[in-house]
Amino acid sequence: MRRPLLAAIALAVAAADLLPLALIVKQALTPERESFAWPPTWVPHALTTENFRIVGEGIEFGRGVLLSLGVAAATVASTLALALPAAWLAARRPAEDRVLDIAMVVTRLFPSLVLAIPLAALFVGVGLYDHPAGVGLWLAHTLVALPFAFLVLRAAFRGVPIDVEDAARLDGATPVAMFLRVSLPLVRPALAAAGFLVFLVSWDEFAFSLLLQVIHRPLPPLLYYFAAFGYPGLASALAAIMLVPALAIVLVLEPAFRPGVFGGSGR
Repeated sequence: MRRPLLAAIALAVAAADLLPLALIVKQALTPERESFAWPPTWVPHALTTENFRIVGEGIEFGRGVLLSLGVAAATVASTLALALPAAWLAARRPAEDRVLDIAMVVTRLFPSLVLAIPLAALFVGVGLYDHPAGVGLWLAHTLVALPFAFLVLRAAFRGVPIDVEDAARLDGATPVAMFLRVSLPLVRPALAAAGFLVFLVSWDEFAFSLLLQVIHRPLPPLLYYFAAFGYPGLASALAAIMLVPALAIVLVLEPAFRPGVFGGSGR
């Protein structure tokens, strides 16, 4: 009885996850005139790649891809550089843990739109508003993604036995060497997971992208404009394209999520 129930739950979860993806792909391959047909069709009468061609030939698409990838990559690097030492410190010192925990929670209390408006005013003054390279957007995305990476990495560092670090310290390792050569290799799966999560946060983020990049736009605002101005086929084609890097990262990093692949603590 338990096994069929679990199988039914797994199928329901899979259907809930895959149905929106199937609808996006269906709409992306549907001719524009059929998109507004009533009653709507679950299977297009004729398949077309015209939506992908129009999106790909757009001037904003190429620039949007480069900008989104550049900002996401920079966000991953800066976020992990900040989150790694903070997470290790929080895992090893309870007093600092409480302070850091409160700071991370506070950064997520305010809606993105509330923060984007004063950030836009600040960036205008320092020349980072609508920056061609998305520098202001990168800083904003780092602020958004930092709590996610911190929570993932703190949990991972808490799983590293303190005895391992104490042994390295007794062997004469400096704190930096102990962190880089002992603690960090033991949390590589979590590091991969945090990097993947941060990339998705930046890649999909909409509010800051819309308000901080008015002319030099990444992909999420472009998708919004397609949908808002009545082009569901183009919006679905762009959404399908945006899924590709996320799926590629999952395939590349999938071995990192297997238990024991990067293990070294002997547990």
